[in-house]
Amino acid sequence: MCPAKALCMKGRPRDSKREDAIAAATISLIQEVGYERSTIEAIALKAGVSKATIYRRWKNKQEVIANAISRHAFSQTPCIDTGNLRDDLVELLLAKVKVLKGPDGAVIASIMSAAKMDAELAKAIPYSARDGENQVHEVILERAIKRGEISLNANLELLAEITPAIMTYRIFMSQQPVNRKFIEALVDDVLIPSAQKNNI
Repeated sequence: MCPAKALCMKGRPRDSKREDAIAAATISLIQEVGYERSTIEAIALKAGVSKATIYRRWKNKQEVIANAISRHAFSQTPCIDTGNLRDDLVELLLAKVKVLKGPDGAVIASIMSAAKMDAELAKAIPYSARDGENQVHEVILERAIKRGEISLNANLELLAEITPAIMTYRIFMSQQPVNRKFIEALVDDVLIPSAQKNNI
């Protein structure tokens, strides 16, 4: 079963459709003009809402963008259950690479680049872009533990962070191939052996 992201909100219920519109406008604006020129004013205009509407929900542009990332399709990791850890990981990574190499890859690259210079953005991103992805990784690894495929002492949090770091580096920084052959080698030679060590 896919992990569901619970949203806890206090006070008056928020308008989900309006927040979806703001998120869509944010991503669209970053695609068009980049991170620096994507201001609250521009986002509000594109979404057809007032600046006050945005500021009632988020305190700054960085939080608006973090929310947009979490709602966008490229942060929605597919549910995969092939029945064994090795194939689960290969299929999961293939799906993520497809997204990173697609049209949304430019948005991700722009935001990652901006985060290097913007501490507030860098602080917000881990709690949006990676949250759902890490949950799915953990579900896959927890199933593998129950099947006895990996150690009960496996550090699930660390394992969930290894692959995104390697793939984004190769795709956006070194621009090396990230194909099925590479992914299978990563899974067979790094991820599974690491998960099988009792002292990880």
